[in-house]
Amino acid sequence: MHPLLANRNNFILYVAAWIPIGAMLGLVLSMSAHLNWAETSALTAPLTLVLAFVCLSPWYSTKFLPLGATPVWKLMSNHLLAAVVLTGAVLLLARGLAASLSSGFPDLDTRFRPALPVLGAMSILLYLLAIALHYALIAVQSSREAEVLAREAELKALKAQINPHFLFNSLHSISALTTIDPAKARDMSIRLSDFLRTSLRLGDRGTILFSEELALARTYLDVEQVRFGERLRVTEDIEPGCGDCEVPPLMVQPLVENAIKHGIATLVDGGEISMRARRSSDAMRFVIENPFDPEAPSAHKNGIGLANVRNRLQARYGNASRLDIEVDANRYRVVLSLPFRGR
Repeated sequence: MHPLLANRNNFILYVAAWIPIGAMLGLVLSMSAHLNWAETSALTAPLTLVLAFVCLSPWYSTKFLPLGATPVWKLMSNHLLAAVVLTGAVLLLARGLAASLSSGFPDLDTRFRPALPVLGAMSILLYLLAIALHYALIAVQSSREAEVLAREAELKALKAQINPHFLFNSLHSISALTTIDPAKARDMSIRLSDFLRTSLRLGDRGTILFSEELALARTYLDVEQVRFGERLRVTEDIEPGCGDCEVPPLMVQPLVENAIKHGIATLVDGGEISMRARRSSDAMRFVIENPFDPEAPSAHKNGIGLANVRNRLQARYGNASRLDIEVDANRYRVVLSLPFRGR
């Protein structure tokens, strides 16, 4: 289907664009055939509607004869032939319309004949202009499709980096526990398998609810709870309605992992990870905050986790999203802002 017919707003704009064109056509026909305003209106209104419909037809010929892949002679011959044939049909319709209106407007068919060459010339010009505009429309559409495909490919590549990243860290922790506390290592392995199963299931989807993303982050925290015990404490303050926001999968877990690796793990007594979420009519703000040891060498390193989240946000939302990092004394804060898109 023609893209202008598939979208109501675009169709309304297209029809509105033909109002001044119809007025210009009426003026030219009136001057050429010396018609009064009533005769001009009776002829111009249906002819304008016909021309508006005819000028949609190049969509199919331009798709069949793409620029660059079609010889110039073939482009010109096909489009000129179509222009002549369709213009001939418009002229026949115009003569028939003038003849049918002669009962109300005496001798209109005879007086309208001098305007036929002018109408033919305008029809050809409008049709050729429609061809050019359709090629431009196809170019814009192809550019957007290429951009979407490129972003999807980038998202898949970025998302593919996540699983090996947290899997390596988790297996390293399990390896360390096997000699210290085998029971904890076994418990952590079971929780890790649950987390991996859920993350793989959600990771195959383009978007998930924020409530599902939080549930996945909690599963990850269950894994780490085995390793850190009472050293890891978590508080949540999630505003009602935030869970209905659609987000890319595996966005919160890397932030939680970063808070543990560069925050809780650097402190002898551990600390508390705070997660807060607020929403407005068109945006959601998620904040994760944790303490850290300023003297720890790795405290200021963002690692692959935050860089991956930032790149995925940029690929998905562009400038409509942000990921800000705030450091205040011994507090590390990551602020994630993104458009609110609910189901």
